[in-house]
Amino acid sequence: MPQPDDDLPYDVVQIGYGPVGQTMAALLGQCGHRVAVFERWPGLYGRARAGHVDHEIMRIFQSLGIAERIERDMVRATKYVFRNGRGETLLTFDWDADGISGWPSDYIMYQPSIEDALDAAVRAQPTVSVHQGWEATALTRHEDHVEVTLREITTSPDGEKIVGARTRTVRGRYLVGADGANSFIRDRLGITQTDFGFRETWFVCDLEPKVPLDFGFDNGQVCDPARPHCLFQLGTRHRRFEFALLPGEDPERFGDPGVAWALLAPYAVTPDKAELVRHAVYTFQAKLADRWRDERILLIGDAAHVMPPFMGQGMCSGIRDAKALAWRLDLVLRGVAEDTLLDSYQIERAPHVETLIRMSIEAGRVSCTFDPEIAEARDAAFRRGEVPPPPPFPHLLDGLLDTGAEGRAADVVGRLAPQGRVQTGGETGRFDDMLGSGWTLLLAHGTDCGLTAGHRAVLDRLGVRVVALGEDTIDIDGYYTGYFAGTGLSMILYRPDFAIFSAAQDSSGMGRVVDALDRAIGTPMRIAAVS
Repeated sequence: MPQPDDDLPYDVVQIGYGPVGQTMAALLGQCGHRVAVFERWPGLYGRARAGHVDHEIMRIFQSLGIAERIERDMVRATKYVFRNGRGETLLTFDWDADGISGWPSDYIMYQPSIEDALDAAVRAQPTVSVHQGWEATALTRHEDHVEVTLREITTSPDGEKIVGARTRTVRGRYLVGADGANSFIRDRLGITQTDFGFRETWFVCDLEPKVPLDFGFDNGQVCDPARPHCLFQLGTRHRRFEFALLPGEDPERFGDPGVAWALLAPYAVTPDKAELVRHAVYTFQAKLADRWRDERILLIGDAAHVMPPFMGQGMCSGIRDAKALAWRLDLVLRGVAEDTLLDSYQIERAPHVETLIRMSIEAGRVSCTFDPEIAEARDAAFRRGEVPPPPPFPHLLDGLLDTGAEGRAADVVGRLAPQGRVQTGGETGRFDDMLGSGWTLLLAHGTDCGLTAGHRAVLDRLGVRVVALGEDTIDIDGYYTGYFAGTGLSMILYRPDFAIFSAAQDSSGMGRVVDALDRAIGTPMRIAAVS
């Protein structure tokens, strides 16, 4: 890994190295950009927080070459169930399907395993340097770069922070704040947050079983007003229970491991059956930063948004941020697109995240009920079928998309592109592994005969690969044939984050799609070097 050279500017300086920051650094490194990452913890956090990823996130991990490694320590989730205190099912999220991204729709995982794999992906990038044990203390904005001052941090054996004597100052053309819910970057910029008014405190217990544990109900919420709680698997080797703190309970008393064992007793979980590897109190909130960009500074992950965990989309949303921002920064840093391209980042991501925040709050309200009468009325409403089913998962509605598309093409814009298995060059595998995962113009059949030399120049400038299904790229399972037949389309153009930019029903619309892309990206400009 390259050694720091604080006298020269990096392309990107990043503060924060959790899973979202790791994803961001790995993606930028893949593009060859010089990135310096600074993290206040001296090592990887090593504790489970998030516990769920979906098919879209697995496809992002696939693009980093770590999906199979991560999958080995995951459990495929088939359903997530909400039950009341009597064991009646109120609500079921059916996850027993394959996602459009080419992976099972949902997994339950152990976060440290993901952090280890992401860390390896980052450290394999020769242009990325990671500096742990450094805390940002000041930043200064300049016309063509951002300057960040940091101080060395160590920790005592009991985890207490110790401020060291060394400081350093680094410069980057852009600064990414991936520094969590208590973001120094966000606070220093004075960025306010919209608070959605959800605040619940829960007690988290992570276990490593010593013997097989079977509760007949492995993943879901128990909406018992006596004490709402949930249980789920954390990958192949761990389990988690979470218990709501009742009104008036002192969070301090939950520091005693004996409290955890008392709460686990009804499930017959005892110290001889499992090791309590972690217990902690968390307050779940729902907030959305009002600005995600301040000139050359951008926020991702928890620095930009936090949500209750009831949909399992907190970390997933942050990883989507990283993927969506990385390809934009890549185009800008290479001088292929104007800096204004970065404005579309929040325009797209914030509404998507807000929808997930509201969905998470509604799911949380089903569970976080302490009044027995209110809980009984809730249960009765579910029995009578008066509670509508959960809304569909959101897709992108605005931003860097061909919003002028019409007809069947408009139906898929902003949605995820499919990934099936193909055969090419005598080998078979998932499409991205065989052909790559950047900008892609995918044709149901034939060639790109509808494109002029000017159109081809646009595609070449942006690095768009053109793939025509047929003799050279065989749709071995008929997956793409079914997709194109079902949508009534003949081609789709999708972005590096797999969101469909545009589509066409026949070859005559292909040129219009490329023209729309050219207008959306903007006139190329070269970024001046920082002297």
